[in-house]
Parts: sequence; C-alpha cells; structure tokens
Amino acid sequence: MARDVFGVEPPSPDEANHVAALKLVRTWLEAGEGAGTVFFVVDAPDGEGLAASAIGAVDQRLPNSKNPSGLCGYVYGVCTDDRYRRRGYSRLVMRALLDWYTAQGIPRVELHASEYGDALYRELGFKEPGGIALTWWAP
Repeated sequence: MARDVFGVEPPSPDEANHVAALKLVRTWLEAGEGAGTVFFVVDAPDGEGLAASAIGAVDQRLPNSKNPSGLCGYVYGVCTDDRYRRRGYSRLVMRALLDWYTAQGIPRVELHASEYGDALYRELGFKEPGGIALTWWAP
C-alpha cells in the first residue's frame, strides 16, 4: 500500500530502527547532551561528503590507582566511505582522536572493534583488556 500511495517501498524494520536512531542522535546533539562528544572527519577528495570519520566521547568513571582522574574515552565508531578504503583515512581520524584524548589528559580509551578495524586498532596500541568482558541487556 505504501508503494501505491507514496511511490516508495516502506522501510524494513532495520531501516526504520536506523532512521529512528539517527533522529534521536540529532536531538541528543542539538540539546547539548553530546557536550563530551568529539568528531574528527576527512573530507572526500571529490568534495562529495566525507571520506572518513571518527566519533569519540568522554565518560567520568570512578577514579582508581591506574586512572586517578577517572576519565575514560570511548570510540563510538570509525567509518570510511567504500570509495576511499585502504588510503589511510581511518588511521588519520583515529590518530587525531587519540591525540585529542591525550591532550585532554584521558589515559584510557575503549572501543569495540569490528573485523574490519581490528588490525588498525591493534597497530595503534589497543589491546584486549584482560579478564572476561561481559555485557548485560535487559530482557
């Protein structure tokens, strides 16, 4: 019916969730909730959008002997346009993000790596944290 009325196919559940999430992120950033969020980007050489981007944030955690400030960085994501892969752009934005964390006095940065980024992150010095990392999701 949506195709007949609007001339387009309705979004799949995954696409609809993606659109909803993007709207929430935009609202979150516009409301100033993302004050501890930082973006590093590389413009596409052809001037059409971005070649790569990295998004990071700072969390306040309990201080401890290894991290007296309790500040911890988290890399939300690193993306590279398919047209510009294997050109060093992801490394460039990650290096800029890590340099920014260092300049802010943030001694620890965490991320969850995909199979595509794993080698790069390890080259940049990321290691498995030790122990067993677990996540709980509400039912």
